Amino acid sequence: MSLEGEPTAVREWAAMQRLALVVVESGPGIVFIHPPGGPADAPASLPSGIVLDGETPEHGAVRLVHEQIGLDVVITERLVEFEQEGTPYGNAAMTGFVARVEAGELREGDEGAPAVYALDDLAAIIPVRVANQKVLAAYLSRRRSLDT
Repeated sequence: MSLEGEPTAVREWAAMQRLALVVVESGPGIVFIHPPGGPADAPASLPSGIVLDGETPEHGAVRLVHEQIGLDVVITERLVEFEQEGTPYGNAAMTGFVARVEAGELREGDEGAPAVYALDDLAAIIPVRVANQKVLAAYLSRRRSLDT
């Protein structure tokens, strides 16, 4: 895909590191990861990471979930897209997804131990993981609007 002739903002967005963050729905709850060294009062993170060159954000999200927690998922919604400043990659293009479990069993990956939380008893997200907090807030807001 050539970006020649596209507005500068489009070219800059395409050149940024892309990351996918996934709210994995499992039964009546969602799956969080507990990275090693996370604070006791806010220990959680969403499955997330870098979208590899040549991957769509959706494919990256599915791959990341499988690698990090052992589940095979299907993306059910592209929830939110935004630019996040101050990541380890500089400014990054973030895409938040909702996914449904299709197969597999929860297992611990390199990112930490997974756990399923009921929506009314969610663990707090690690404070420095601002993009995780934003994606989770968008998900919870959408859920509240669907429940009314």
